[in-house]
Order: sequence, then structure tokens, then C-alpha cells
Amino acid sequence: MQKFVESRPFSDPAAAAQKLVAIARELVWPQGYAYTGVTNTAFTRAGGSVAEYGAGVAYGTAHGLFSIDESGTRITVKPASAT
Repeated sequence: MQKFVESRPFSDPAAAAQKLVAIARELVWPQGYAYTGVTNTAFTRAGGSVAEYGAGVAYGTAHGLFSIDESGTRITVKPASAT
């Protein structure tokens, strides 16, 4: 008997990071950042898991797509022309 596992849309860290960039751009405050708690919630509601969120954050920060402040509460996305 074969089991079919549904494909996870954000299992690739690069795809997860791009989704986080899109979410953060939608939620950005006038000060230029979005809160990580809100982006995490939006990401999981879009079908991602907490582990995929973590992998996306690690990939996105390592590749310069966005940065997270020292407290870990704010995400700042690079301008659209830079990504």
C-alpha cells in the first residue's frame, strides 16, 4: 500500500523566506518594520509550519532578504529593488 503525502508549499527554505518577505511587506509599519509574532502567525495561517518558519527566517537572514533586530521582535525587509 502506498501512502501519498501532500506536498508542503514552504518545505524549501527559499520558498519560505520569499513568503515571509511577502507577508512582512504587507504588514510593515510606517516605521519600516513588521513584528515577527504577526508574521509568524500569518505564515502558519498560510499553510506553513513553525519549523518551516524557522528555516525561512534562517535562510532569509543569511541571504540578506531581511533582517531581524537584536530583540527578535522586528523584521525589516530590504527594498524591493534589492531582492
